[in-house]
Amino acid sequence: MARGYNAWADVRRTTADGRDINELYDELTAAAQLANEQQQRFLDLFTYNTSAPVVSVLQTLGAGDAAFEEASEYGIATSKRTAHDTLNMGATFKWYDNRWAATWRYLADATSAEIEASTNAILAADQDLIFREVMRTIFNPANRKVTDRKTNTVYDVFAFANGDGWVPPEYAGNTFNGSHTHYRTSHADTVASADLDEILDDFKSHGYSAENGSQIVLFVNAAEANVIGGFRVASGARADFIPSQGQRFFANEGDLVGSQVASTFAGFPVKGSYDEALVIESSRIPAGYVAAMVSGGSLVPSNPIMFRQHERIQGLQLIPGAETYPLQDSYWTRGFGTGVRHRLAGLVMQITTNTTYAPPALYVG
Repeated sequence: MARGYNAWADVRRTTADGRDINELYDELTAAAQLANEQQQRFLDLFTYNTSAPVVSVLQTLGAGDAAFEEASEYGIATSKRTAHDTLNMGATFKWYDNRWAATWRYLADATSAEIEASTNAILAADQDLIFREVMRTIFNPANRKVTDRKTNTVYDVFAFANGDGWVPPEYAGNTFNGSHTHYRTSHADTVASADLDEILDDFKSHGYSAENGSQIVLFVNAAEANVIGGFRVASGARADFIPSQGQRFFANEGDLVGSQVASTFAGFPVKGSYDEALVIESSRIPAGYVAAMVSGGSLVPSNPIMFRQHERIQGLQLIPGAETYPLQDSYWTRGFGTGVRHRLAGLVMQITTNTTYAPPALYVG
């Protein structure tokens, strides 16, 4: 028979409802992995992964005059080349962490459900962090800088086209100038179908369309979504808004030609479609803005945002503390940064009578 005094250390191996703490630790690690996978659904469709501080990126789907010409019997064809418009696109990087600490006395009385509730709160905070940083990149019209700590080299972190003098490449006969911007205002205090038409036409003028395998997505607040839901050709709109498969029963003035879009996209519920665009309503989008992005597909190089992670430590990590039983003092950490990858694959329109775009306070800083 074992001799000696019983101590709190003898109790801390299990929670109050009998769960082994090491077993629970493994379960929470698995929960972090699952959260990484769910978060990745959104990231995969709008971002392209990198571990470098700067990447040279082609800013067009194809440019230049490389057309065939009629052959002559004695002459040779004129040599042509495609004009490759590349930019060195930088991405920021920071480490973020969150500490979960508990005394042995707390663990002696805590149930596994209480510990899991704390974990769920941390997982939710991680999702909010990533979404917020991606949205800051989307809504911020200012170019930034990033310093590569290894070489002490400073690189540009460009915003979407913002009229900074960069001339977007020609596409299919469409030409642009250095004042071309993807940060615009509607010149009215209510979203109109013409605003969505302007967004879609701009994307198409750069080659981003269903014809080229691109999916245009409009992220809006409920305030704008409720108005967009009433857009009809019969009322003067260029296209009808059609609810998605996940929406409640709806009445259509005429026959529905084609099929409704799927109920979800990138983990978000889809409200419906307008022309080629999916309309996604989210409370995380401030009222008074339409944030439009183009997805080329999962982890496609033409996606608008770069998501930079560490070369070796990627995703949300649960790191044990110094104690024998890690749940007493554990650390959740993630290292990442963001930057625009394609300056023409995103566009934000502020719904306002103002003539100058101003980013929402929620995503400034």
